[in-house]
Amino acid sequence: MTEELRFRQIHLDFHTSEKIAGVGARFERARFQEMLREGHVDSVTLFAKCHHGMSYHETNVGVRHPGMAEDLLPAQLDACREIDVRTPIYISAGLDEASIFAHPDWGYKDRDGRVFEPLSPGFKMLCFNTPYLDYLCAQIEEVVEKFDGDGIFLDIIGARRCYCSWCMKGMLAEGVNPLDDAQAEEYAARVLQNYYARTTAAARSKDPNHRVFHNSGHIPKGGKAAIQWNSHLELESLPTGGWGYDHFPISAKYAATTGYDFLGMTGKFHTTWGEFGGFKRADALRYECAAMLAFGAKCSIGDQLHPSGEMNPDTYRLVGAAYTEVETKEPWVSGARAVSEIALVSPEALRTDQARGAWDHAHAEEGAARMLLEAHLLFDVIDLDRDLAPYKLVILPDEIVLSGENAAHQAFARRLEAFVGAGGKLLLSGRSGLTPDQTGFAVWTGLADRLTVAGRSPWNPDYLIPTAALPTSPARGPLVIHGGAWDVVPELDSGLQVLALRAEPYFNRAFDHFCSHFHTPDNGVGPYPGAVGDGEAVYFAHDIFTRYRRYGQPVYRDFVVDAIRTLISDPIAEAILPSTARLSLMVQPEEERYVLHLLFATPVLRGAAEGEDAKPVEVIEDLTPLYDVRCRVNIPRVKIRSARLAPTGETLEIEETAGGGVTFTVPKVLCHQMVELSE
Repeated sequence: MTEELRFRQIHLDFHTSEKIAGVGARFERARFQEMLREGHVDSVTLFAKCHHGMSYHETNVGVRHPGMAEDLLPAQLDACREIDVRTPIYISAGLDEASIFAHPDWGYKDRDGRVFEPLSPGFKMLCFNTPYLDYLCAQIEEVVEKFDGDGIFLDIIGARRCYCSWCMKGMLAEGVNPLDDAQAEEYAARVLQNYYARTTAAARSKDPNHRVFHNSGHIPKGGKAAIQWNSHLELESLPTGGWGYDHFPISAKYAATTGYDFLGMTGKFHTTWGEFGGFKRADALRYECAAMLAFGAKCSIGDQLHPSGEMNPDTYRLVGAAYTEVETKEPWVSGARAVSEIALVSPEALRTDQARGAWDHAHAEEGAARMLLEAHLLFDVIDLDRDLAPYKLVILPDEIVLSGENAAHQAFARRLEAFVGAGGKLLLSGRSGLTPDQTGFAVWTGLADRLTVAGRSPWNPDYLIPTAALPTSPARGPLVIHGGAWDVVPELDSGLQVLALRAEPYFNRAFDHFCSHFHTPDNGVGPYPGAVGDGEAVYFAHDIFTRYRRYGQPVYRDFVVDAIRTLISDPIAEAILPSTARLSLMVQPEEERYVLHLLFATPVLRGAAEGEDAKPVEVIEDLTPLYDVRCRVNIPRVKIRSARLAPTGETLEIEETAGGGVTFTVPKVLCHQMVELSE
């Protein structure tokens, strides 16, 4: 059986132009080992072939880097083996500059026939439906035959509708209409599956249990056709590199449901990959690695090795600041799994093209997840295959419409119906829960005969007015909300309570009637509710999660959290924390204990990178402590008898609550604090 991933990995990028000489000339085994020890590193991904198509070892298949005198990869492998550092081996799959210039017909071609811009300084995509795949598999087989590494990491993987000569011939031979995007997408997915099958077989040509991971920059939720080819998952998520600080926890909360061992992957860079001379603060790395542990992941930090082969000591001092803490915390995170009571259904999981491995922002999912993270609620992100029995509440955000013609959708609908029948709760919004023709509610919602759909509201924006059932918000309305809503009518004697009213504007803003700078004010309460519920289900008529993702209005979150409290009033864990803090509860079955994680940092926006798409960078520079954090834990069928800070072992005084749980106070949280809870 394959061993578990280690906790402290470095992803050592080495994309090095063939125009650079002296490659690896300053590599010294002892110095390399010293830097790994300085960083407390126990695994490092090393390069066999980079995006430039250059190999860093003697090869009978690929192109050895012309500026390299001594083979770098075997020297690195030997150095790591001496100090018990594991060595996954990297092979660039989707990019190979040497190949595309030697064989232009191997390149990806878009619908308009473009292969690449010859004067653009950047990498060009290759097509896996060309003889390049044979070449790539031969490279993989050569590497696993020559080197005793700890797995193969294949990069830049995804299905794209390609119209190169090979794909055009293939589509026509299979009766696929290249003019039909849906058919071309399905063909691209089959090409990708062939890639997965052949490269995975090549990676395991010597050892059937050899680790292999195919990286797409994102783990597609519901994309089992892609995920199944991996031995483990690596969640590429550089907060400063475009992913943001909320991408990783959302991705981790899905990865944790797959059953795969997984690690998070951040970078030491101030921005993103390939930033020579870029450094982030050590405190940022401390927080990012702590978040990985808190959400059930091992850790990986990206670095880029200088062409000379010399490691940067400043980098490994930064890495060491984070990995020293990780090493100390490992006993409290090893073998841990998340405790969750809410399931957030991912809209991404309903897509039919997850196999392509691409990442499109799902705003409804991100908005919902941000609300739950900021409210410190325990949740998983799930796909349509997930068993619902462990959860108290299922949230279907904004756009979960289950088709009667899709077998997976119908199987999930049956599980939802059984979940509701067994006492499970639902929170729906926008189109979620509507029939595919959007004329009523699906039977599985329990609302089909109690809530009538009158149609789509003509007003945009309109206004929400919370009733006493949603008490937390300091704003009692009317509160503007953009994007429109569904007009729904509760049936008489339905048992549904109006949780929020809706007010309509005088008119929509147009050239011939507008008011003030932005939108028209409200003109009194309209006939349709903004939210209804009965203690079993809640429905919001707006795409409230998408609107939160777009506008960040905290009052939207207040409404949703209040609605959740009408459905589950006794959470498993809670703490008095600011919205920028994060909370998780993990269980270690072998240790027979639970571990509560409290995280706190405040990313701020700084600067703006150059270019047309300039965006500021999310930076963590200062870690501010929290004091006297009051916590409450009430785990069903578990009686907590002791609470200790980890790793220091300091005992906390606990008080039993009327409901069977315990409360305690954590004296200080600086970045990350674990609390060990035992029966």
